[in-house]
Amino acid sequence: MSAHEFEGGAVSRRVAVVTGAGGGLGRACVTQLAADGFAVAALDVSVAALDGFDDDVLSVAADVTTRDGCASAVADVVGTLGRVDALVNSAGVYPRRPVLDISTDDWQHVFEVNVLGTYFMMIEAIADMRTRGAGQIVNVSSIDGFTAHPANAHYAATKAAVISLTRSLALEVAPLGIRVNSVAPGPMATETAKATEWYAPMVAELPTRAPIEPAEIAEVVSFLCRPGNISIAGENIIVSGGGVIA
Repeated sequence: MSAHEFEGGAVSRRVAVVTGAGGGLGRACVTQLAADGFAVAALDVSVAALDGFDDDVLSVAADVTTRDGCASAVADVVGTLGRVDALVNSAGVYPRRPVLDISTDDWQHVFEVNVLGTYFMMIEAIADMRTRGAGQIVNVSSIDGFTAHPANAHYAATKAAVISLTRSLALEVAPLGIRVNSVAPGPMATETAKATEWYAPMVAELPTRAPIEPAEIAEVVSFLCRPGNISIAGENIIVSGGGVIA
């Protein structure tokens, strides 16, 4: 349901915002947070990508690559649901390309979505959270932020940036009562990933030999969104199927 159609008004429940909510992990996060009692605003660049959610999920079109787009989306959520208690930055693109074939436009696009989008959304959410002296932010990073795989340089660079950005903002806003953390999944069993030629071999190499389901990541995300987690700040929680065991 869009902001113009939403009839719930400001809610008494805690409010969670999920970007990239039309994707596999984003959808799982919306579902888990709603099950855990949050009023959820689902954001994606196209509202059409948000079809299928329950009517009590607020759907908001949001272009996270611009500061104005993020400001407008957060304003819609606050105007409709009353506030933002938790933010999940799940919006991201994952273009695989050999390093010699990556164009300047490729670099710019992946950084605009994965890094600037994360930063802009955090800044806009923090502006609302600080008025209450509390809030939880969870950024989706990746094990690619600190491991190396072929045809992945620009994506990996953005996820390393997300991990660093998480730590930096966590340090600055912790005194405001706001906690910022990230979750680093290994190869997730999204429909897009499962359709590629590289997914099955990567899963076969995991010590667990088991696909990493988006719902499993979403449970970790929802845990980090709970208000009682006041001592978890600036952390990068790895869920990799043992893929980064040293």
